[in-house]
Amino acid sequence: MERAEILALIALVVSIFLILKVKSMQARINEMKYDIERLEGRPEAYRSPRQDVAASYNAKPLFALEIAPELEQRLQHLLASGKKIEAVKELKDATGLSLKAAKDYVDAMRNR
Repeated sequence: MERAEILALIALVVSIFLILKVKSMQARINEMKYDIERLEGRPEAYRSPRQDVAASYNAKPLFALEIAPELEQRLQHLLASGKKIEAVKELKDATGLSLKAAKDYVDAMRNR
């Protein structure tokens, strides 16, 4: 390979790496934005980025969080058994909430 081809290949690899890094940083910024809004008590903070996508498709927002009664009973049972982590995982899997949002919801259930 010629020197120009090697330099082009290196530039391509570096570009791909930088794109992945930017995407990772954007996800972290979105999570921090969510946390700041939640701490400031803004109502829109109770929506995860996934919910924003769902709202753009006119779907029901998740953090008004109307969960199925069976799921709520299961979560209550897990909490009563001291299995908070399992409750968070189950809620996250069932609703598509972020881990942080699912944890916040389970914590709110415990404090009721």
